[in-house]
Amino acid sequence: MSVAMGWACSEQPHPHSQRLFTAPGKWIKSHPKVTLVLALLVLLVLALVLALAVWSGRRQTNIPDVPGPPRLLACPAEWVGYNGICYYLSKDQGTWDEGQARCSELGASLAVLRDEEMEFLFRLNRKVNPWLGLRRRGQQLQWEDGSSFTSWVPVLGDAECVFLAEYKFRSIFCSNPMPYLCSRPQTQL
Repeated sequence: MSVAMGWACSEQPHPHSQRLFTAPGKWIKSHPKVTLVLALLVLLVLALVLALAVWSGRRQTNIPDVPGPPRLLACPAEWVGYNGICYYLSKDQGTWDEGQARCSELGASLAVLRDEEMEFLFRLNRKVNPWLGLRRRGQQLQWEDGSSFTSWVPVLGDAECVFLAEYKFRSIFCSNPMPYLCSRPQTQL
């Protein structure tokens, strides 16, 4: 036995020292359940860190939380829904005023269109040419909701009432009998 710096050292290894300092691969193979638990704990910690990062990033960008389930929107039977609006294309005909009155009976008005809906409605139209909620008031074209006409789609003609023609708007006398297109917001289920 030799003495160095106050410590006793033996030439013989301690009987348990081999078990304590085995290679990592051997230890993992000899303890599979413990290894699995440790791996799951590491994955859980990583998932929590990621969730916290996403949550704190969401809070910092002021994205509002949406409470409750997603909103489901619906339209009545025989109506078509698009972009939060329900549209009804009549089978009967009437003057512009009769079309507006019939739409009102259905809880709607003659259709007020925005540029976002134009392509959809041109496809829905199918050459029926219905009245719209657009009318000339003096020299200005105005929608039934009071907003001014500002669309990229031209209105052909100088008559008072406007209908949807194939990829354009046309104006004619309001007394002409035509089908009508009603619109109203989709209802939440």
